[in-house]
Amino acid sequence: MYYLLRILELLTFSLGWRGYCLIEKYLAQIDQSISYLHVAKKVHNIDFHLHAGCEIYFLIKGDVRYFVEKTVYPLQYGDLIITNEHEIHKPSFSSEHSYERVTLEFDPQLFKLFATKSLDPLACFYNRPLGTGNKMTLTAKETSQMLELFMKYEALMRSGSDGNAILKLSCMLELLVAVNRIFLSQKPVDAGVELHHKLTPILDYIELHLHEELSLELLQRQFFINKYHLIRVFKEYTGSTVHEYIVSKRISLAKRYLSEGSSVLESCMRCGFNDYTSFLRMFKKKTGVLPKEYQNSAKWNR
Repeated sequence: MYYLLRILELLTFSLGWRGYCLIEKYLAQIDQSISYLHVAKKVHNIDFHLHAGCEIYFLIKGDVRYFVEKTVYPLQYGDLIITNEHEIHKPSFSSEHSYERVTLEFDPQLFKLFATKSLDPLACFYNRPLGTGNKMTLTAKETSQMLELFMKYEALMRSGSDGNAILKLSCMLELLVAVNRIFLSQKPVDAGVELHHKLTPILDYIELHLHEELSLELLQRQFFINKYHLIRVFKEYTGSTVHEYIVSKRISLAKRYLSEGSSVLESCMRCGFNDYTSFLRMFKKKTGVLPKEYQNSAKWNR
């Protein structure tokens, strides 16, 4: 606790008034900067989606295949998945067995403040190509360590004691250090399993042509595959639809354009949305915020 307070003091000193404001902002709204969920429920369909920030996903129970971009990861108890704000992802369920998992979504801008020469707490989330190196298989000792930290954070959520925001931040930093160490120890890196041989070239084509028309009829002509067969195979392998995948990929691309300074309208047009109102609605649905809010947040945190 003393160590973290000392770090906060040094950060405030080194970053000046702006650094002080940043730290105050994040601590004042710690539950908006870090979102913890421990869920146990019956399985249900979850579409491709992406978040405003990064996510840690820890499977406790369930028959799950996890999709990130074009990679499929079969999961078992104790497996960990990490994603950043540009990686579309979804769990798909292989059976009707009950499902339990822990997720932690967090604002990466907060944890950029704690990067040092020896360790960047965000390294494992960004220092890899999209859709690769997302899965970590934990040892029994690592699984126990992660569960202990999750339960610690869960207890802090139930507590209303003074200093709770600092303790949550401390616990989250401990989690990120642990995840980065586990990530560096994974040899070889889990490459996932191959998709259906007909889906891989179609997904590659979609990624290269997000700014153009992408209908089932066009894909049928381009790849000489019956569109109804494509719908069935895609649903079988991903648990979702081609349309949902395309929309999620376009929103991911729009986020990149927005963070680079493109206007909301320009981002809408450049990533293949022909209807501005639909773009605003889908962006909010997929990320939880409107495009302008996302852009303003990105500017504020630069």
